[in-house]
Amino acid sequence: MDETVLQQVLDKLGNIEGTLHNLVEGQKRLEEEQLTIRKEQQTIRREQQILLQGQKRLEEEQAYLQSGLKELNELMTALLHRQDETDAKLEALATDVHIIHGEIASLKQGLHELEEKVDSHYHQLNERLDNIQLDVDFAVHKTTANERELYKIKNRLF
Repeated sequence: MDETVLQQVLDKLGNIEGTLHNLVEGQKRLEEEQLTIRKEQQTIRREQQILLQGQKRLEEEQAYLQSGLKELNELMTALLHRQDETDAKLEALATDVHIIHGEIASLKQGLHELEEKVDSHYHQLNERLDNIQLDVDFAVHKTTANERELYKIKNRLF
């Protein structure tokens, strides 16, 4: 029975180790995704710089081309809209990262609590095993003493 309990404790520890491994892998994936997001942001910034350069050229040509005014205004509107979309996406990503950090903290707390419970159960089991060993030792000692007394009584009677 003691081996069964020990095996169950070991199985639970194995499950906890697997969960911890999954958490570490998830953290690695999150870091990789964050790097991808940063690269995409750099690309967007480069695209924005290119668009801004194009806008400057259009403004210079505006002095020469009166008809280009309408096209320039449309381009500006598109750029602002795209900037708003980019800002919204970035804000959504920041919110997601914040939520994920909160969930990771919660998982870490849960794991810590589980570890404390396992440690507590382990110490209780060790205490119980020590008490059982003491009880067995006492019973063996008591049985030996009783057997000795019975032997003495038997020898006196016969």
